[in-house]
Amino acid sequence: MSGQISIVTPSYHGDLERCRLLCDTMDRYCTGYSQHTIVVDDDDYAVFAARFAGPLRRVVATSALLPTFWAVGRWRGRRYRWRPGTGLPIYGWHLQQLRKIAFTLAQDAERVLCIDSDVCFCRPADFGRMASAERTPLWIETGAVTAAKPYHMRWRANAYRALGLETPPLPGDDFIGQMIAWDRGTMQRIVERIERVNGRPWWQVLARQRHFSEYMTYGAAVSTDEALRATHEPVDRSPCFAYWSGPALDAAGVARLIQQLRPDQYALAVQSHTQTPLAVIRAAAMGSASVS
Repeated sequence: MSGQISIVTPSYHGDLERCRLLCDTMDRYCTGYSQHTIVVDDDDYAVFAARFAGPLRRVVATSALLPTFWAVGRWRGRRYRWRPGTGLPIYGWHLQQLRKIAFTLAQDAERVLCIDSDVCFCRPADFGRMASAERTPLWIETGAVTAAKPYHMRWRANAYRALGLETPPLPGDDFIGQMIAWDRGTMQRIVERIERVNGRPWWQVLARQRHFSEYMTYGAAVSTDEALRATHEPVDRSPCFAYWSGPALDAAGVARLIQQLRPDQYALAVQSHTQTPLAVIRAAAMGSASVS
């Protein structure tokens, strides 16, 4: 297959500096993609566009992808938005998921790679290989959803419900990660199915669930459709290593993480709640390898 892959990153003002690190490390290490798009709330558009827009990078606001969602105040530090048909108001994390789907449908590349804004690269990465591969990689953690993961259970059940399918028994497969590839044609088929089954626009269906996962919905759709499965290649090794929990890391700690990456890993996601200073992550990532 000969095609293009674009990269999309949902972000918001609280992740501005982490998004800057992602962009800086992409510019240093990454090749083989057609464009990097950062999708943000309209309120955040100006500050992101001023800092990140360029020849291979653009910033897109919610209003360019979805119907207008009106601000309805804050609760527990979150900004909530609403529009007719969504049921209860939704907050930024919900809109980030909807933006990724809407962007995938609206752009021209055959494939999209969704990368979280708290990811950074630390080794060269050529995405042209993913663009030209015969099948789109489908990230799966087989049997990883159990009763010990109540949020994942709910996201999984709602994904099958949105698709008009019966939820299989546990344990179930997990499709959530920091770097997830989607096929544009597959996403179009998925939203068409959601709308056909539910009699509503796809974004209304997901917003009304409130507890949903865009990645779980995509994975459930592909794994239950023989034709879609044939166009995807199951993978269980992520190119991004995630440091989810543990003490704050110093420079030596981040350097050790990078040194321990597998040969096929080139990105790192150090969660903000570990309190690892961003400056430490930046120094390690930008200085960890020479670009070949």
